[in-house]
Amino acid sequence: MKLEILSLIFFLFFIQKAERDPRLVGKWTMLFSKDENGEIVKDEFYGKSYIETFTRDGKWIIDPQFLRDDAKRLGVNAPIDYSAIPTFQWKTINNQILEMNTSEGSRTNRYGFSGDTLIFGYSNGHTRYLLKRK
Repeated sequence: MKLEILSLIFFLFFIQKAERDPRLVGKWTMLFSKDENGEIVKDEFYGKSYIETFTRDGKWIIDPQFLRDDAKRLGVNAPIDYSAIPTFQWKTINNQILEMNTSEGSRTNRYGFSGDTLIFGYSNGHTRYLLKRK
């Protein structure tokens, strides 16, 4: 009986452990985005070099400057309380799907690599390119 319980606990532990592609871990600088036609999107975020960080323990940290610029875009001009910026969780599925858990729920994107560039593919046909920081 004890062996069965230990086996069940061991099995559940490994089933629930999140898969995380180690190639994503680190800091990434946003290069640019492309729309569904392959054209570079030159919006208010273009050329800003925001940093996204994926930690080994599954935290996804967004550049606070991006959050500030996004708030301004939405008409919010109040100062941002940087200590209140949340960190989100991430995991991967089969080393090709990135699942991010945010306050708005879970979302998934396809991802891949071209050398030291990380490429995200979105369901609307857009792509986003980030360069691995040294």
